[in-house]
Amino acid sequence: MDLGPDGVAVACVERPRTGRPRLRFADWRPAEDEEQALAALAAVEKTRSLRGAAAVGVMDPTSYSLLLVEAPDVEPAELRAALRWRIKDLIDFHIDDAVIDVFDLPGDAPRRHTRMMYVVAARAAAVRARVDALDATHLELGAIDIPELALRNVTALLPEDVGGVALLHVCGGHGLVVITHQSSLYLARTIDIDVAPGDAGERAAETLTLEIQRSLDYYESHFGQPPVQAVVVSRDTPGAAIEEHLRGTLAVAVRTFDPATALDCDQAPAPELAARCLTAIGAALRQERTAL
Repeated sequence: MDLGPDGVAVACVERPRTGRPRLRFADWRPAEDEEQALAALAAVEKTRSLRGAAAVGVMDPTSYSLLLVEAPDVEPAELRAALRWRIKDLIDFHIDDAVIDVFDLPGDAPRRHTRMMYVVAARAAAVRARVDALDATHLELGAIDIPELALRNVTALLPEDVGGVALLHVCGGHGLVVITHQSSLYLARTIDIDVAPGDAGERAAETLTLEIQRSLDYYESHFGQPPVQAVVVSRDTPGAAIEEHLRGTLAVAVRTFDPATALDCDQAPAPELAARCLTAIGAALRQERTAL
């Protein structure tokens, strides 16, 4: 479930014991404010008979910081405390008001001599607001996630992930690129461009292409990885300008995201709807794993 600034996205995923996950549905309802979004969520819950279902909420991208830092040389039990001290000057609010979580970068990068980690730092009030939003429904709160990890859950199911894949997600006027290889998240970057709804212009395509190329170059040079197998584009606006510009510039295969390449679908959503619901789909794919 993803409560965005202009609507709510809900997706339901079933994980069988064998085979691919199955997308039961993906639904997006427009809303102008949080009150309307909660009402829309309640309507989806009732229409789809979701009462009592386990739910994963997604944080708003503006409500947290994702930081790449050198891992402190401490025991696992002391890791979070040490990282709190390390990031206190890297966030724009007091560390005592922060909720943090951490996840490792893959440990097989031959050119990296120090262990690096991603740290998620969110204001406790923002996390509480997300929890309260879910508590106001008849859903059962399972976890709160961030868009980068939700998208990682999707790219991990793409066939190109075996050799490395980049996903460009453009939705609601914002861009996010994630690069994964064999289910591990290597790189996540927000693309600072105001891609207005309906904008398929050349300038937007050029900016997105430039930022994708920079991300691919960093992934290859910093992590010592071979080129990704594909760049997959998911966006909530019609048109082909972005994909065409990427194909004409990048030395890698480019395709539009198709949910059926990652999941079995009761009814595959159209590309624009899939983009609107992609973080919700990724959140529904979440599986609890503890490695620290």
